[in-house]
Amino acid sequence: MITEALATQLRSRRETPAVVDPEQALTYADLDGLSAAVAVHLQRRAVAIGEPVVVHTRLSCWAVVAMLGVLRAGARYVPVDAAFPATRRELMTAGSGARVTLTEKLLASLRPARCGWRDGPDAYTLFTSGSTGQPKAVTVSRAALSYSTDARLEYYGVPPQRFLLCSSISFDSSVAGIYWTLCTGGTLVIPSDRPFDVRALVRAGAAHRPTHTLMVPSLYRLVLRSPVPSLTTVIVAGESCPPGLVDLHHERMPHAALYNEYGPTECTVWSTVHRCAAGEDPVPIGRPIPGTTISIDDGELCISSPGVVTAGPVYRTGDRVSLGADGLLRYHGRVDEQLKIGGMRVEPAEIEHALMSHPAVLLAAVAVPYQGVAYVVCAEPVDQRTLRAHLLDRLPAVAVPTVFERVDRLPTLPNGKLDRRALGRSDRNRPDG
Repeated sequence: MITEALATQLRSRRETPAVVDPEQALTYADLDGLSAAVAVHLQRRAVAIGEPVVVHTRLSCWAVVAMLGVLRAGARYVPVDAAFPATRRELMTAGSGARVTLTEKLLASLRPARCGWRDGPDAYTLFTSGSTGQPKAVTVSRAALSYSTDARLEYYGVPPQRFLLCSSISFDSSVAGIYWTLCTGGTLVIPSDRPFDVRALVRAGAAHRPTHTLMVPSLYRLVLRSPVPSLTTVIVAGESCPPGLVDLHHERMPHAALYNEYGPTECTVWSTVHRCAAGEDPVPIGRPIPGTTISIDDGELCISSPGVVTAGPVYRTGDRVSLGADGLLRYHGRVDEQLKIGGMRVEPAEIEHALMSHPAVLLAAVAVPYQGVAYVVCAEPVDQRTLRAHLLDRLPAVAVPTVFERVDRLPTLPNGKLDRRALGRSDRNRPDG
C-alpha cells in the first residue's frame, strides 16, 4: 500500500532531501516529523477515518506536508490550490464536505511530532469540471493510488532521483510526481507556486538538476526554448500532444526519453502511455499501462482497471480513439465535447455559465474544436478586458478564452440546441461595426 511505501522511505532516508521549493527544503526526517504533527493535529480535532480535510496551500513544501499528514491520520485530503480564483476555491471547499482546513499559516505553526499511520479507505478528492458548470468531485481510494503508483514503477523501471513538479496540487498530474518520487526516496523539486512560471522552472532546472518531469505539452514547448539538460525522462500529459513538439524535443533534447501519457481523473492519473518517436502524426497515446485493459465501443475508449474509481468495473471515457495495426491507440477528441485545456478538463458549460454571470452577457458559447474563442450575445457594450477579468475571478487562468467575439445570435440545430460546430464558420452572425 502507498502508506507503507511512504513510511519506509521516511524511516530510511532521514537525511535525504525530500522536497525543495523556492522558500525552504525539507529532508525525509523533516517530512516525517511535520507530517506526524499534522496527523496529531487532526486527531485532536477528532477527524475520523476517511473524513475529508481541505489542504488550502500553494504548490509548495507545505502542500506535501499536509497531504502526507492527512493520509497519516487515516483521512483523505482535498487539495484546493491557493493560487486559484476565490470563487473557484469557495466552490471546491463547499463541495468537499470538509469541516477542517489546513492552511500554510496553521502548518507553519506546528512542531515536529511522532505518530504512526492509520489506515483509511480513500486517499484524496479532486474536482473536475462538471456538465452543470459546477466542479465535480472525484474521490480516489488508497488502493487505486497504490495501483497507479506501482504500475508507474513497473513501466518506467528507474525511479526519479529528482522530480521537477510543475502541476497544480488541484490537478491529478501532481499525484504522479509526488508519490512516484517519495515512495522511492527521490527528491521533489518545486520551481514555483505558479505551474506556468517558465523562468522559475528553468532556474530550478539549473540549480537542482532534475532527472524526471511531467507537464502539459503547451508548457513543455515553452521550456524547450531553454532546455533543462539534466532531464532524462520527460512525460507530457493532460492535452493532445502535437507532432511538432515531439520533433522539437528530439532536436533539442535527444538524450532524453519523451513519453505521452493519457488517463482520466476517474482512472487515477494514467491509463495508457507511449514512448514518442520523431515523425509520428498523430502522436499515439500508446498501450494500456500494466494491469489495465481497454476496449473501444462505437469509437469511444472504455477502460477496465484497478484504478477506476467510479461505480462499475468499466469507465467510459467519452474520448474518441482508434486502434492502429501497430497496436497503438490514437486520440481523436471528445465524444461529449468536453474540453481539455492546459491539462485541465473543462466543460464548455463552465466557461459559458461564468460568462453569463456578467450582467452585460445574455448568451455565451465556445466552439468545438476549441480555439480559445468565446462567442457572446450582449445586452450592452462590454470590452474584452472586462470579460477576461470577470472570468479570471471565477475560473482557472487556463480555462479563460483569449478572444471574446460579439455576435447577434448563436447558431442552433433544428431541435433548438446550440450548434457548436457552426460557431465561427462565417461572419453572418456578427453585428455590424
